Amino acid sequence: MQPQQPRMPFMPSFRASAAVAVAIVALLAGAPVAAAQTGSAASGLVVQGTGTAYGTPDLAVLTLGVEVVEPQVQAALTQSDKTMSAVRSVFLTGGVDAKDIRTAAFNVWREDIRDRNGNVTGERYHVVQDYRVTVRDLGSVGSLLADAVQAGANNVQGIQFGLQDPAALQKQARAEAMHDARSRAEQLAALAGVTLGRPVSIQESTSSPSPPVPMARLQAAAAPAAPVEGGQLSVAVHVTVRYAMQ
Repeated sequence: MQPQQPRMPFMPSFRASAAVAVAIVALLAGAPVAAAQTGSAASGLVVQGTGTAYGTPDLAVLTLGVEVVEPQVQAALTQSDKTMSAVRSVFLTGGVDAKDIRTAAFNVWREDIRDRNGNVTGERYHVVQDYRVTVRDLGSVGSLLADAVQAGANNVQGIQFGLQDPAALQKQARAEAMHDARSRAEQLAALAGVTLGRPVSIQESTSSPSPPVPMARLQAAAAPAAPVEGGQLSVAVHVTVRYAMQ
């Protein structure tokens, strides 16, 4: 019987080890390449541009109504409905289309009446109703307000001037915003010593500032001879543009 040779520990072949090493090197080499590609996609010159166009408003939105306080809720509701019906008739008679009159608020709440010691001695009910009315003839706004107040409206919140079709002003403001962004980008590229490429992404936001006229002014304007001036409105377009760099 031949004596058994001692078993040697298993050793992987050089070929297999080399293949594994090559695969690891390939993975490690690929990681920075992917990172570089991701960084390239996110690189570029990012600028913001703003354009503003001005126009004359051709409509006004009035928010007004009535607040009634009565000891009984039914009495408060009845009086509120009667007053708002009269206010609505003022606008319909004044040439406002029925579709341009809508309810903006309707609130009812109970209030405890207390003496100076804080004891409840009774109760009363508040009813608030408001209309939001779109007036497309700006020349009639002053007289309509005066007539509405005469009909019982005691809660005049303000006027919001607007445009029936702001598309033309938005188009003009958008062109100015892109021109502004391009001008900024060209200057920055020249200062940085690089060549400006084409836009690779564009984001836009639009704002149409039109602050309401304060209520105190509306109360003064409620006199028949007091004019209500719309002035000018501005439409602003803001763009954020990312340009490639060469």
